[in-house]
Amino acid sequence: MTRILVVMLLAITGSVCTVAQNTIFVESEVQFHNGEVVLSGTLIVPRTEGPSPAVVFLHGSGPATRAGAREYAIEFAKLGIASLFYDKRGSGSSSGSWLTASLNDLSNDALAGVEYLKAQRAIDPKRIGFWGVSQAGWIATLAASQSSNVAFMVLISGGGASPRESELFSYRTAFQKAGLSETETTDGLRVIGMYFEYLGTGQNRTQLVTELENSKNKAWYKYASLDRILPSEENRVNWSWVASWDPAPHINKITCPMLLMFGDKDTDHPTALALEKWREGLQKAGNTKAVIMTFPGAGHGIRMREGFIGQGRPPFADGYAEAMLGWLWMHVVNAGK
Repeated sequence: MTRILVVMLLAITGSVCTVAQNTIFVESEVQFHNGEVVLSGTLIVPRTEGPSPAVVFLHGSGPATRAGAREYAIEFAKLGIASLFYDKRGSGSSSGSWLTASLNDLSNDALAGVEYLKAQRAIDPKRIGFWGVSQAGWIATLAASQSSNVAFMVLISGGGASPRESELFSYRTAFQKAGLSETETTDGLRVIGMYFEYLGTGQNRTQLVTELENSKNKAWYKYASLDRILPSEENRVNWSWVASWDPAPHINKITCPMLLMFGDKDTDHPTALALEKWREGLQKAGNTKAVIMTFPGAGHGIRMREGFIGQGRPPFADGYAEAMLGWLWMHVVNAGK
């Protein structure tokens, strides 16, 4: 980001920070639907003239509520961007279950948020996009490849590499950090391979359960206690995408402006591989409107984890927030002007 842009951005954000919060935006509790699932969330709309661009916030893996998005949404409102952030299905006040949700289910939840925003008079239907971290990178990729209504995306530490590649990287990194021997690592990866084979095909579940039971005293097990996330035979099909889904054909279809942000010390997602896959796919898509940023020393979520000994979560990398807000100002707020 150029010095001129930084100065401009600081001038913009500084001028509105002095205004009382309730004069900056209007906040509403809302609900929208994906089939029978009711998704409960919050809509923040800036008090600006004319319809506003808007962001749908997407979730990472596991249960998640809307709470973590609020601070972002307030900053986005200061730029003139509306935000819809909601409780993930089966979390908070939303119905359904994330435990039995497929990637298609989660992607359709995201698109249901887009459709909800399109129906709001205060929202510009041609400037609705996604913001998400980690697993949201795959959810947004699938959604954007299936809908022309996704105008932009900001994705942090996610996508590019497949879910299977990401999971294997995470396990290998954990084994290495724990100082496991080559023999222990090989044995752990063998059983993990059986786990992915079951997820993808549904075969040999009994053998896998036996292997996991016999591995509970092995050194690698506490870093990959897969029996805790082993889906039933009935639910296995909803989790099969973790073993078999390939984001590449979907990236090849994405042409909207994108901001992709990664940390080069990420131990949960393979940054180098993800960047390679993103660049390859976006080139095939002819997407010249994507900006990719890597933050030295940053881990997952662009957090500075190495050496952090303080209370709470590690801080974000320097420049993370400024770069994001600057990109949104240029490519979303002022798009087409």
